[in-house]
Amino acid sequence: MFIMKHPYKLTGRLQDVVALIQVLAYSPRTRRTEDGLMEELKRKPASSKSWIEMAKQHCEFFRIREEQGKNSHVSLIARNAQESVVDADGDSVKPLLSTDVANKLMELAVQLHEMELRRADFWKATVVPLFVAVIVAAASVTAAVITAGSKVPQVAVPMTSASSPSKP
Repeated sequence: MFIMKHPYKLTGRLQDVVALIQVLAYSPRTRRTEDGLMEELKRKPASSKSWIEMAKQHCEFFRIREEQGKNSHVSLIARNAQESVVDADGDSVKPLLSTDVANKLMELAVQLHEMELRRADFWKATVVPLFVAVIVAAASVTAAVITAGSKVPQVAVPMTSASSPSKP
């Protein structure tokens, strides 16, 4: 399984993560297959070849269960971590996430996206000015060396007796 080091840098990744969080937080179904996600979201993810592959790259939010001979499915970790409740049919189910919890998860996704973008732009704010400073320092030293080497040495002229001050 390939896990990207910086998945939030991909174009459209944040919108895909937020969409998947919403579907898995508010849907009565706790988990979804690729086909189920395509049916619910009515689109492919903008940043990956499939919803399952995208979810694999974000193990901070999603859990993927791959079963032999069956379709893989994805679920939201926060929802699975809740205690099960008994529904009207007597089945044990995981409750929907509250709006507050779902909103916090989406805010966290936005924060992670912003941190990754800042980290990606770090070199622009530090390395470039440092490189420019090194070039300016090297140019200054070079100019000083060239200037010092090009000065004509002044020769001391010996004083003659006519020009020497008379002794009393």
